[in-house]
Amino acid sequence: MSTQRHEDYPEDEFDRAGRNRSPQGVHRSPRSVWRALLPVLAVVILAPLLAWGAITLLGGGSGGAQQPSGSQSTTAPAAEPSESAAPSEAPSGAPSEPAAEPTPEPSETPTEEESASGTVDYDAGIAVLNGAGINGLAGELVAKLSSEGFASGTAADYRSGAPQATTLYYNNAQLRSTAQEVGRILGINTLVESASATQSTDIAIVIRADYRG
Repeated sequence: MSTQRHEDYPEDEFDRAGRNRSPQGVHRSPRSVWRALLPVLAVVILAPLLAWGAITLLGGGSGGAQQPSGSQSTTAPAAEPSESAAPSEAPSGAPSEPAAEPTPEPSETPTEEESASGTVDYDAGIAVLNGAGINGLAGELVAKLSSEGFASGTAADYRSGAPQATTLYYNNAQLRSTAQEVGRILGINTLVESASATQSTDIAIVIRADYRG
């Protein structure tokens, strides 16, 4: 059995029609340059962005989870307010005015100091006791007091051993100013308040050898 090729047959009208026939189908428009470059641009732009995002995400996650050694700081708890601290009643920023001190009312009854520094009682009884061993010394002192207004003075001798120095005794605090005036006139600086030494008079003066008047 012999095989004949297509070239062995004479060309007829079908062969001519098939040779002149162009492919039939959907005609496609030629592709633009931007469409061809779009995949390349997407890879060039998106690849670095994705890489940067991955590095940032990984770096942020690791940095937030672990802090470098030695730099970790602990925050001390806030100190609780002390219970003993009392709140201030005065508003902040407003100066508190000091409370006005009450004005003392004048007292009708004189105090002990006022009585002691009051007027001199020239009617007070004064006993001058001569223990200096000098005759007539007590009388001279009584006369001196009388010239200054003290008219109730008496003179007497004194033989007791105490006191050893010249001393002026007065009965109570009300006679202090009177005793000070008598001591000034006679030049006596030792003044003692003693009720026992002046039982029978207001002021008792013991003159000793140290008296210089």
